[in-house]
Amino acid sequence: MDVGCGEGGVLSAFEQQGYSCTGLEYSADRMEYARNETVGNSRIILGDIQKYQSSEKYNVVLLLDVIEHLADKTTALRNMKELLEPGGIVIVSFPPFRSPFGGHQQVMQSKLKYFVFVHLLPKSLYGWLLRKVEKQNVEKHLSNYDTGLTIKQFEKLVQQADLKIVKKEMYLVRPRQAFRFHLKIRKYRLSLLQEFFSSGVVYILSR
Repeated sequence: MDVGCGEGGVLSAFEQQGYSCTGLEYSADRMEYARNETVGNSRIILGDIQKYQSSEKYNVVLLLDVIEHLADKTTALRNMKELLEPGGIVIVSFPPFRSPFGGHQQVMQSKLKYFVFVHLLPKSLYGWLLRKVEKQNVEKHLSNYDTGLTIKQFEKLVQQADLKIVKKEMYLVRPRQAFRFHLKIRKYRLSLLQEFFSSGVVYILSR
């Protein structure tokens, strides 16, 4: 299951490798696009992982660059845990909030997209900049300010959800960035300043 599957690109890739896939998507528009344009036999469900429960079980549950947008992260992790079959895993990725682009400013339309760490300004000043300079999707960017999370916060949430960390990878240049900007993937191997210089983290979790 791909939680927050969006337009279905990840599902399509797994589907092409012979996997039986299900997507859970919060946006009705994205769900319809995935159904009509991207996937073949994959099933797409409209729903919110913070509320979603099912008796169906999966050997892999993906949550890729989604958790930093969720308000109730603990419930989301617990619900995903209940979707796992014995021996199954949850894979979670996200940009740490204090990292250079932890506010997702790279998707902005104004010059703010080039300013690293700008999202770490006090919320009132950050909001003022968004309204004066970016002017688009201001509330969405402010929402990211409220829901973004650090590595330390995430690992505490994992404990609260009674999950175990099987593996953790940190990146200086994460795969998504490398693909988008034609760069080489580079891992971040230091514990020092990991919140600020790892542009993304990936966790494999188990029950």
